[in-house]
Amino acid sequence: MLYSGSGDKGGGADIYKTAVIDTIVAEVQSVPSEDRCVLLLGYEDQMRGMFQNVNPGLSRRFPLADAFHFADFDDQELEEILRLKLKNQDLGATDEAVSVAIDILGPARNGLNFGNGGDVENLISRAKSNFQTRQSKLPREERTIDFLFEPQDFDPDFDRAAGAETNLTELFKDGIGCEDIVAKLEGYLKVAKGMRAHRRDPRGQIPMNFIFKGPPGTGKTTTARKVGQVFYDMGFLSQVKVIECSATDLIGQYVGQTGPKTIKQLELGLGSVLFIDEAYRLGEGPFAQEAVNELVDSMTKEKFSGKMVIILAGYDNDMNRLLSVNEGLSSRFADEVRFSPLTPENCLSVLKNVLARERIVIADIGEVTQHKPFLGLISQLTKLPSWGNARDMITLGKSMIRAAYQGNLPPTKDGSLPLIYKSAMDCIESMVKDKQSRAAVTQRPEIESFMPILRRQAGPRTKMRAKSRSLHNLDPSGQMRCLVMQVSLMQFGLSFSMKRAVEVEAQRFSDEQRKLEELLKEHEENEKKAMAEAVMEKEAQNEAISEARERLRIREEARLRAVKAKAERDRIAEELERRRAEEEKRRKQEAQAQTKLREMGVCCAGFRWIKQAGGYRCAGGAHFVSNAQLGM
Repeated sequence: MLYSGSGDKGGGADIYKTAVIDTIVAEVQSVPSEDRCVLLLGYEDQMRGMFQNVNPGLSRRFPLADAFHFADFDDQELEEILRLKLKNQDLGATDEAVSVAIDILGPARNGLNFGNGGDVENLISRAKSNFQTRQSKLPREERTIDFLFEPQDFDPDFDRAAGAETNLTELFKDGIGCEDIVAKLEGYLKVAKGMRAHRRDPRGQIPMNFIFKGPPGTGKTTTARKVGQVFYDMGFLSQVKVIECSATDLIGQYVGQTGPKTIKQLELGLGSVLFIDEAYRLGEGPFAQEAVNELVDSMTKEKFSGKMVIILAGYDNDMNRLLSVNEGLSSRFADEVRFSPLTPENCLSVLKNVLARERIVIADIGEVTQHKPFLGLISQLTKLPSWGNARDMITLGKSMIRAAYQGNLPPTKDGSLPLIYKSAMDCIESMVKDKQSRAAVTQRPEIESFMPILRRQAGPRTKMRAKSRSLHNLDPSGQMRCLVMQVSLMQFGLSFSMKRAVEVEAQRFSDEQRKLEELLKEHEENEKKAMAEAVMEKEAQNEAISEARERLRIREEARLRAVKAKAERDRIAEELERRRAEEEKRRKQEAQAQTKLREMGVCCAGFRWIKQAGGYRCAGGAHFVSNAQLGM
């Protein structure tokens, strides 16, 4: 809490927190003669960040090399804590239940904020709730008031590993063309089961990092969610959660931002699946390269290694280019999952499933997946560049569902809503038409981009010749652009005058490029000037902070002196008051003694009594009365 985490060496930090750290550095010298004990406590990463970015004197007074490091409890220690807490709360648990509890706490240790003993307490609280729920469902005569936890109290689905293969089949039952993925995951399940049967830990033998490659709409994101469930069933993950992000979430916008953003996403994915979509964008630009380097470096650190599943997803060629950027990235993501484009038959199977979920049937046709007119239209769609496979089939299914409800036909005997065949064909034909029109726009010949140039050169040929410039006067990029334009124009059979017009346009482009470079140069100079002003402003800010620290130090010293002076005055006043009270008490006792002595009449001469050791003697010296005789 004494460090904001800005990492700016004090610049822009909280001056009050900084003043506290500076005061600690000033007052604590870490020598044997000091009569105080100062403890700094916190999480390791945050403490290291604080020591690296605040007053350097703090690390000299509190050397990190001598710090007490409290590691997470291992499974055996967690079991001891669990049994102790159960005993202190008069609770019990079977050995199998304790084993299930440790199976929960072990993967949870891979999470970002594992609470050790606190997580054990939370687990016991959940077990109490599950136990009471389970007891409430039993007949009254079978209920018990003794808390003896069973495995299902700690984890209602504790035997998921035994049925992992069945769960895998259930997960992918609606999947189309995912047989290879299922086979690979089944292999992982068999390896985990076999190694555990031989009391071996399978974590190091099953890959945790994957590349998903394939065209859009082939189920990469959906499969990532199912992979999370499979690895959770194997006991490798602490939660069935997929953290979905893109390259934008890892790439910074300025120097020094990319690393922390990448680390943040990795921390969010601890104990779960981190799915990075459009990962090929990590190969574009210097900041993206920094993100790749940070990712490669972090994956081998103890904090992240083997504690999460990381999936990079993207299109085939783009992902191949990304893996060629960094050899370390390619070696760490050695396992690939290839997603093939869907065949027309598979596409119609997806459509059939979408309609079946809403109980929509297409009238007057048999099996949807074998209907030749549908197959023909879908085949046209699959050949278009903007084809989205299952994603487009889901969109098509939604349009058919809307058409079915717009048709307002009565339901069939089994309660399904019929869709007129013509309406279904119209939906498919509409999608084909839209996709083809978009493809025509994207594939329009480049010659059309030259038409505005040609129209502007419709004047007399002599004028155009007078304005033309030699190709050799252009810079290399302009020459290349002009040559490309000339070749394209000649292919379309255009006249020599039109080619000369392109030369003029290329020269104009070169002039504009030169002006752009001048503007960029001017912008750089303005940036340098602004940076210099920012440095001066920061120095002034640092000076102001230093002055504020000095004022705070002087004020604190004055306050401490005032506190000490007040404490001394209070002590003297208290001492004087104590002495006055004692003197007053002594005088009262003396007066009482003199009165009692006179009343006793021991000294007939009436001399004054003088206090001596053990009693009183009269001034004449003849008589003595002890304290015991006086009752004092």
